[in-house]
Amino acid sequence: MDDELTDQANAIGANRRSLLPVSPELLRALRSIVVAEIDVSGKVISANDGFFLLLQHSPDGVLDHVGAHLINPDFAELVARMQRVAVGGPVYRGLITFVDDRGVSRSLPSTVFRHGDHLGLVAEHDVREHERSLDVVMRLNDELAEQQRALSRANRLLAREKAEQQRLLAELENAQSQLVQSAKLASLGQLAAGVAHEINNPLGFVGSNLSVLGNYVQDLLAVVDTYAASEALIASDASALARIRAVRARCDIDFVRDDAATLVSEASAGVARVARIVRDLKDFSRINESQWQVADLHACLDSTLNVASHELGRVADVTREYGALPEVHCCPGELNQAFMNLLVNAGQAVDASGKGRGQIFVRTGCQGDEGWIEIEDTGHGIAPENLQRIFDPFFTTRPVGAGTGLGLSSAWGIVESHGGRIEVRSEPGIGSRFRIWLPLSRKGLG
Repeated sequence: MDDELTDQANAIGANRRSLLPVSPELLRALRSIVVAEIDVSGKVISANDGFFLLLQHSPDGVLDHVGAHLINPDFAELVARMQRVAVGGPVYRGLITFVDDRGVSRSLPSTVFRHGDHLGLVAEHDVREHERSLDVVMRLNDELAEQQRALSRANRLLAREKAEQQRLLAELENAQSQLVQSAKLASLGQLAAGVAHEINNPLGFVGSNLSVLGNYVQDLLAVVDTYAASEALIASDASALARIRAVRARCDIDFVRDDAATLVSEASAGVARVARIVRDLKDFSRINESQWQVADLHACLDSTLNVASHELGRVADVTREYGALPEVHCCPGELNQAFMNLLVNAGQAVDASGKGRGQIFVRTGCQGDEGWIEIEDTGHGIAPENLQRIFDPFFTTRPVGAGTGLGLSSAWGIVESHGGRIEVRSEPGIGSRFRIWLPLSRKGLG
């Protein structure tokens, strides 16, 4: 076979024509034969399909230097040998290692001869083996592509898992902050309940004593009236009458008679007011009422407003505009905390507005199967860019150290646990309105 290829190459060289036949049919027939004409710079002058198939190079492409594709011997050595032989003479016979565009190397029996000032190359290779190798490469490429798709799917799954982890971490942080706030409020409520219980004891006997004292005053005044009616009987004893009149004048019995009843009445009213505050404080804390129950939200609002009256009374006038609102199945202690947080937030907004004494409106009503509680203030309002963040844990627009940023977040969590929601409308410089919506039905709650 080598002798035939050599004879063919010599014949082509002797005729000084191109190594490649012109006929396309013959070119296709020579796919298992490698034929190429290469100048000394390494540029391929002409080549058949077999040459391009071997190098996995497009026949339409430009191959300016074939040196990178020929090793053992390399192209420079072949050119050096060509300089030592006559035109048409053999330059090299033996195995030449060809490296294709994919970096795959193959060694083929080849003949190189001098074709004028160029190199002529003739070699033979097994197309079927090459195609099998190509099939293997294509299969490996398909497997690699499938692995890449699997890797992409795994990356997308990992990204989703990461996003889910971040969401769970955010929920955990929120739960932790809610737990901290709940613990603080529970401690405060327990303290308030204890204080209320301790105050109730002295209030009880003070109120009882005032009642008895009122009866005593009435009795004493009755005795005084009886003595006054008997003045005529002792008129003969001028000295005794003078002493009685002197004591009456010194003690101002007429004033005491008018003022004693008023004092006892005011003291009783004050004790009753303290008792009401203590009762509201106990109702607000509701430490022993953590279970869900049917409650009057108007009573919850009243007790919360009474507890917060001192804080709110400094900065605003509170107006209650209660509508029709049936009793709701809820946890009263938790809702009291939510109401307190919103009321304190309203008071702080009014105080920070710099507009002087403001207004806070507390309204209630129901719509369909939901009840609502609305707290509106005439404070400084909320900037639009902050509206989406006001319920985030630890978010606050107050100065450092002036707020924890947990009040509104805690209120949101409490209302959400009741199956409700909070709507907010605010206009900077005008004020804000928070409306709590709660389901009237207990289905799915508690």
